[in-house]
Amino acid sequence: MRIIKRHTYLLIGILSFFLGGQQLKAQNYASSLELTGGIVEDGYGINAGYNYYLNRFKYIQGAVFLSFAEDNQQGYTVPYNNFTLNIGYFNNIIEALNRKFTTSLGAGPVVGYEIVNNGQQELATGALVSNSSEFIYGGFVGAELDFYFTESFSIIGKVNQYYHPSSDLGQFAFFGGVGIRYILF
Repeated sequence: MRIIKRHTYLLIGILSFFLGGQQLKAQNYASSLELTGGIVEDGYGINAGYNYYLNRFKYIQGAVFLSFAEDNQQGYTVPYNNFTLNIGYFNNIIEALNRKFTTSLGAGPVVGYEIVNNGQQELATGALVSNSSEFIYGGFVGAELDFYFTESFSIIGKVNQYYHPSSDLGQFAFFGGVGIRYILF
């Protein structure tokens, strides 16, 4: 638990420093909130985020990602959950239809926790789980499609590929989903 707190404080400090420095260089064109639901391998996921726009084309995204899935190991089904904090830098690569449609690419670090079998070592069948719940870290790359239907709301399509080198269940995790984004100002 101590290592999670230490890494969380470090990540918050880095993000605060980066955002604080950017305010001196660029005007905040907008900020937005988003909520996306979708699929992960053998389950589903939810992504909730905040976007801080540095200009019309670039933004920093802070998001919480939750996944609820099952892994099949040696004929047994093992439930697991990932809870991660993602901080990414995104850049618009395509704007079309008078800025009603945009496509963005981004990447950044990931920290979180992976819970295997709800923290229990034994499955309901009596089989023992060799993997344990643990702190995970890594990175992600993502693509977002944004279709604005008003000045304040847009429908988003999101695809993220996560890399968790510390995970016992697999180093790569995929998320694809659809959601809504609300422009705050």
